[in-house]
Amino acid sequence: MPETYTLTPAAYAVPILHSALHPSSTTIGLFLASSSDITEVVPLQHINTSLSPYTELGLELATAYAERKGLKVVGIYVAHESETKGLGRIGERILAKVGGFGVVLNNERLGAGEGAFDVRLVSSLYQDE
Repeated sequence: MPETYTLTPAAYAVPILHSALHPSSTTIGLFLASSSDITEVVPLQHINTSLSPYTELGLELATAYAERKGLKVVGIYVAHESETKGLGRIGERILAKVGGFGVVLNNERLGAGEGAFDVRLVSSLYQDE
């Protein structure tokens, strides 16, 4: 059965702010949760978004941070610099590593000041623990 999560106001705002701060770049971040509440978001990258050693290190640090706080990585967000359907190659690869769900923000609409949090559920992966 799929998990259901509730975003805290801060967790809702961080992806929007990360995307708004870097409107000409693809931004990627991780959702962290305890039980069914997503309480924290870790902005991961906004430049050179590829599965490089930098990305690997960021994932390791975010995972260690989550474990230390008693949280787990439950999903990712991606906001592309231009209209793109889906998570993209890098988003899909990160999602395969961390599991959970992925959402895409529409960076162009946010940059135009339309105020829409255009989030689409992209994928849901379940990992055996």
